Amino acid sequence: MPGHPVNGWRQPPYWRLRFDRLLHGRCHFCNGPVADGGLCPGCREDLPWITAACRCCGAPLSSGAATCAGCIGDPPPFQRTHALWQYRDGIDDCLRAFKDRGDIAMGRLLTDLAVAALTRRGLRLPGPLVPMPLHRDRYRQRGFNQSVLIGRWLGGPCLEDLVEQSRNTADQRGLDARQRRANLDRAFRLRRPPPRAVTLVDDVMTTGASLRALAHCLREGGAEHIRVLVLARAV
Repeated sequence: MPGHPVNGWRQPPYWRLRFDRLLHGRCHFCNGPVADGGLCPGCREDLPWITAACRCCGAPLSSGAATCAGCIGDPPPFQRTHALWQYRDGIDDCLRAFKDRGDIAMGRLLTDLAVAALTRRGLRLPGPLVPMPLHRDRYRQRGFNQSVLIGRWLGGPCLEDLVEQSRNTADQRGLDARQRRANLDRAFRLRRPPPRAVTLVDDVMTTGASLRALAHCLREGGAEHIRVLVLARAV
């Protein structure tokens, strides 16, 4: 994982380090040599991969249960969630760099790792991809929608304009699960009828409130089979 600069040595700009590592075939995390760019085998293996999870919400499970207690008591409006990593141990920093600091190369690297992992597992996602919408005001501030980029990099049909976020909600960070759901009530609006089967795409699932709200919107429009794919799952 990323190290710290040596005392007394002034670290070059972040973009220069990333460019140098890409140019000279260095691991993005440890700066060790790699044959094809990206990550060395050790850093790839050390990522917080999710190996056992709830089928519904993707939350990591330590037991052999297929569904967590939360989803049994309050089933989400989607049938299955696929999450690659736990949102910790460097993955959280990488995704914040992508979303908050505009590190597009990091977002592409993580998505490519996800595609390789999904391919090894033989996973085929049903229906076209529907990225999590971003309100136009936030889009102007950020300059991009990270979920749309992930959807494009995943490949296959991506319905970027199927749903819009019609209301600029408050920042979800710092809100509990109940507040998040209230904050997102009627926040999404369909622009046209959805396909019967879709896969929702986002960078991180925390409580799942945003994805639940989006899935409810699609179900009301006629979608019947809804899956979720996220790069990381908070625990």
